[in-house]
Amino acid sequence: MMRREKLPQGGCKKFEADLVLYYYGECPDPERQRLEAHLSGCNGCAAFLAGLKSVLPLTVESDDPPASFWERYSREIQAKLSAADQKSSWWGRFVLFLQPWPVPVLATALVLILAVALTFTKGKWRSEEFPAEEEALIEILPLAENLEFFRTMEVLDTMDLLEAGGGVGETARRSWGGVKV
Repeated sequence: MMRREKLPQGGCKKFEADLVLYYYGECPDPERQRLEAHLSGCNGCAAFLAGLKSVLPLTVESDDPPASFWERYSREIQAKLSAADQKSSWWGRFVLFLQPWPVPVLATALVLILAVALTFTKGKWRSEEFPAEEEALIEILPLAENLEFFRTMEVLDTMDLLEAGGGVGETARRSWGGVKV
C-alpha cells in the first residue's frame, strides 16, 4: 500500500503548478528557464521540488496483490467451474441443443415439409358442401336474381330513346318486338 505522506510545503503559490510540470519535464523552454532562475534564488521552491521528487514516485507505485492471492483466486475459480459442470441440468442441455446451427436447419425442414404437404393435398382440401356442378349454379344465382332489374333498365333505355326522337322509330320497334306503341 502507498504510504500517506504530506505534500511538501513552502513553495511559492504562483509556481507550484509549474514546478510539477518542471519535475515531469513538460515545461516549455522559456518557462523552464524562468523556473530554474527562480529556483536558484528561492529556497522554499527548491525544497518544494525536492519534496515532489520524494512524494510523486510513490503515486505511481503498483498496488498489485501478492502471488498467494492469485493462486487462491485461481483455485476458487477452478472449483466453481467444476461445480457448474457437474450441475448441468436438462434445461442447460436443451439450450445447448438450440445453438445457432440447428435452428436454421429445423426451420428449413419445416418449410419443406409444409411445401410438400400443400403441393400433394392441393385438390383434397375442397369444400364438400356442394358438388362441382352446383357451385357453378351458386355463382350464377346472384346474376339471375337481378335479371328482372336488367329487363327494367332496357325498357327505360327504350323510353329515353322515344322521348329524345319524338316518336316511335325502327329502334323502338326492334326493342319492343315489333309491337306498335
